This record gives sequence, C-alpha cells and structure tokens, in this order.
Amino acid sequence: MRRTLFVAAAFFALAAPALADNASDLAAAKAEIAAAKLSPESDLNMWCGAALTLQSSLEAQTKPDEAKAASAAADMLFGQAAALLATDGVAEDKMAALSTDYTAVAFAQLQGGSEKPAYTQDQCKAAANDQ
Repeated sequence: MRRTLFVAAAFFALAAPALADNASDLAAAKAEIAAAKLSPESDLNMWCGAALTLQSSLEAQTKPDEAKAASAAADMLFGQAAALLATDGVAEDKMAALSTDYTAVAFAQLQGGSEKPAYTQDQCKAAANDQ
C-alpha cells in the first residue's frame, strides 16, 4: 500500500497541483492541524483516511476493487474521526477544512521528498481493522 500511496501522490502531483502546491500552503495546513490539538487517535484516523482517499482516487480506473476497499477504509476512518474530533473540541463546521488540511499534508508526505509520512502502511491498516 505504501508504494501505491507514493504512486498516488505522484499522480496527484500532476493531476491536482492545488493540494499543497507550495510551502506556505503546506505550512498553513500543518498549523491548522497543530492548532486543533487533536488526540493521537484522531490524528491517526485523519491522516490515514486522507492517505487512503488519495490511494482510492489513483486506483479508481486501474484497480477498481482496491480503490473501493481503500475508499471504504477511508470512510470508516473518517467516520470514527468525526466522533473523536467532536470529543477533541473541533466544531462540526471546521471538520471539512481539517480534512482538507490532512489531505494536503498526506499528499506532501507521500511524494517521497523531505516530508516523511506521519504513519506507516501497517499503522493505517491496523487503524482501519480496529474499527
């Protein structure tokens, strides 16, 4: 999956440059995430949900079954995260923006440059299987 996620990031680098297209956008996304002061479980679910969403988008045409599985896992993680975010004090109207921030960060981290992924494939898989 990690290799697939790296490929997904490369695909999105060409197809969707608006995701963290410069350092200031990435810094802003990281700042918003940090300001939310999420629990470690919320952070894990949000990051992995974003990474799996990227994977699903990439594989939609070439590996539809894997894309569906990744999408289902992402939905499950985001669903669990929604309840946790509320517990963490995140207002419901801020959750979508936070999801976008996590997608930008995951995208940047999965490109294989200086940004390293916040979580491993095994951690994301375990989080999805724990739900």
